[in-house]
Amino acid sequence: MSATDDKTTPASETATAPEGADVQEQQPDQAVEGQESASAEGESVEQTPPPKPPPDPRELRIRFLEGQLVEKEQTLHTYIKAHKKAEQEFEAFRNRLLRDQEREVLAAKGKVVEKMLDIDENLERTIDATARGASVESLLEGVKLIHRMFLERLTELGLERWDPTGEPFDPNTMQALGVVPVKDPAQADRVVMTLKAGFRLGDREVRPALVQVGKLM
Repeated sequence: MSATDDKTTPASETATAPEGADVQEQQPDQAVEGQESASAEGESVEQTPPPKPPPDPRELRIRFLEGQLVEKEQTLHTYIKAHKKAEQEFEAFRNRLLRDQEREVLAAKGKVVEKMLDIDENLERTIDATARGASVESLLEGVKLIHRMFLERLTELGLERWDPTGEPFDPNTMQALGVVPVKDPAQADRVVMTLKAGFRLGDREVRPALVQVGKLM
């Protein structure tokens, strides 16, 4: 009895050992299944974000136009600034030009006055000589001298005195104060008498000649 019991005891132990081993081997499988279920649940929670909608063409167009508007405003501001600067420069140039013209006019007037000072002095001498009882002949010579000096000064200033007697009548440079009957056809429509000489300054008529024109009778 004791021997049989000794033999059966290991058998029972070996029979029960595999059952425990089966239980231990099933535990890793259950852990794997738990991990897989957990990962599956995690994947179900983390969803892929939906795709972004395409941009609205109208919004893009508005942004493009707004950018162009800003650029045009900047360009316009630049042009306005440049225009104001040009206006200021032109105004300064105009004022400088006016000042230069005024100085030139004053200088020209000064030259005229300087040329006429000798004439004024000679007139004073003639007046003094007349007051002291100078003869008419000496007075006449003094006046002729002053007249010649005056014409010389005018010539020096560029003024030309001209007498159109005998020339064809030109209404652009002459002013007819009347007609004179003539019998010679060569004198018809010509100046037969100059009442006042004309004056020219370069190509400009300062004063037209006052004349009488011949008319064939």
